[in-house]
Amino acid sequence: MHQFSLNLRTDLHGTGVRVACIEPGMVETEFSTVRFRDDLEQARSVYEGASALQPEDIAETIHWVVSQPPHVNINRIEIMPTTQSSAPLRIYRS
Repeated sequence: MHQFSLNLRTDLHGTGVRVACIEPGMVETEFSTVRFRDDLEQARSVYEGASALQPEDIAETIHWVVSQPPHVNINRIEIMPTTQSSAPLRIYRS
């Protein structure tokens, strides 16, 4: 997605259209419920003790990005909970 957003921004150069790539880490959503076919116990275990990001955290970030002045483009934001390192599955659980 990051490369796609860079290419899209290049294609839209000069149009004033802004393109941002927001890359969240672990976010506590209904995705795990869908992933585990409505097994709520298994879905909850994904986030247990992990201090995952909340959907509101991502929404606030998106709001900040789109509320910048028209001459500002935020190319990329990687946002992760403090309990998750850059390794995709490395999560500290208390």
